Amino acid sequence: MNLLTLILTVAIAFGITDFLTERYPRLQRDIFYIAWFVVAGLFAVKYYYGPDIWSYVPFYETVPSYTSIITHPEDLRFGFEPGFALFCRFMKDCGFSFYWMTCILSCVYFIVILALFRKIDRKRAFALAILVSLDYNVICYELRQCLAVVFFLLMALAVERKHYLWAALCAFLTIICHKSGLFAVVPTLAYFVISNARMSMHTISQLLLVLLVIAFLLPVTQLSLGFLDHLPFSESVLYSIRHHLSLGRQVQVVFLIYALTLVCIVHYTQYCKSRNEIIAIIATIGILCIVILYQYYYLLNRVRSYFTPVLIVYIFRLIQDAEGREIHIPYGKLLKQTTSFFLILYMIHSTIAINKGGMVLKNKVNDACTVFDLINQDKGALQRRQMMKARKFWEEDYMQHETNKIHH
Repeated sequence: MNLLTLILTVAIAFGITDFLTERYPRLQRDIFYIAWFVVAGLFAVKYYYGPDIWSYVPFYETVPSYTSIITHPEDLRFGFEPGFALFCRFMKDCGFSFYWMTCILSCVYFIVILALFRKIDRKRAFALAILVSLDYNVICYELRQCLAVVFFLLMALAVERKHYLWAALCAFLTIICHKSGLFAVVPTLAYFVISNARMSMHTISQLLLVLLVIAFLLPVTQLSLGFLDHLPFSESVLYSIRHHLSLGRQVQVVFLIYALTLVCIVHYTQYCKSRNEIIAIIATIGILCIVILYQYYYLLNRVRSYFTPVLIVYIFRLIQDAEGREIHIPYGKLLKQTTSFFLILYMIHSTIAINKGGMVLKNKVNDACTVFDLINQDKGALQRRQMMKARKFWEEDYMQHETNKIHH
């Protein structure tokens, strides 16, 4: 059985119940908590699961001391970041195995998501289904980025509560836990620096539009690669960034389209401010980052995971605030129903595609393997089987058949 397919199916089923319980808000809220517990639990019980354990397990088993991590971060295996290494070192010192480390990380991620999704008044289970369908990779496989996303969301919540010292610490931890965290934290902090300079929203929007036009006109890939040679990063970090940037596409007309979208968003937020202004700001920054990184598929796929939960909350709040204040939008109800219908279709189609993609693999890395398998199987044998499956996936399926779309 494909565990990932099961998780997505369960999440979508809970999401659909939101449309059947619209007249019962209390029941809808209770169903969300059940959905949250079940989905989080399914992610938490996975045991040595997925292809990435081929690098994560040996790294966890041989993670160096605190002193070595801090003084020689460039020597970490697989080019992993020092923040994640410190987390692993702490988990090991607490006596946790690799499984318990992944379990704790999954639980912490969903606890933060719970705190964020409480800002949505209705249809939280549907929002959870959307998040899981879009970001299952980060939750399931990419442990380093999952930890970075946790700290980024904690940073957003801290800024909203005006706990700026805690927010600064979370921003720093985000960056050192995964390289992509820099692309999420820097523009977010830059906004707050600019806003504290008491620049008007009109001036800020003009600056953003200028940046979009520049991004449209300049050869972004060539300039980015040339600039990298002057950065004081280790060779492993530079190689990773070059790899992502070299996959860029040269079609940049989309920047003009998104520039117009930005104008509409700024206009809307200027006259119809959300009750959660920080969430609205970070969501807008997320849209801007998606625009700028449009042509870099792999980098965009990483960066969007930081903003996806915030964007979901922001969009749901926009719609529900407009309904609560009875703001008339032409064909608004039809648009909402149509969008919801196609989102459900997309999630179902994506789940079917993931299931079919997993079936054609020689090494079924998505097949279910949970901690409950230890009841009737030897622990060492089960771990060796999963590690062998992951190794063969990278050697055979990934390299020969280019199935990296399933993973990345």
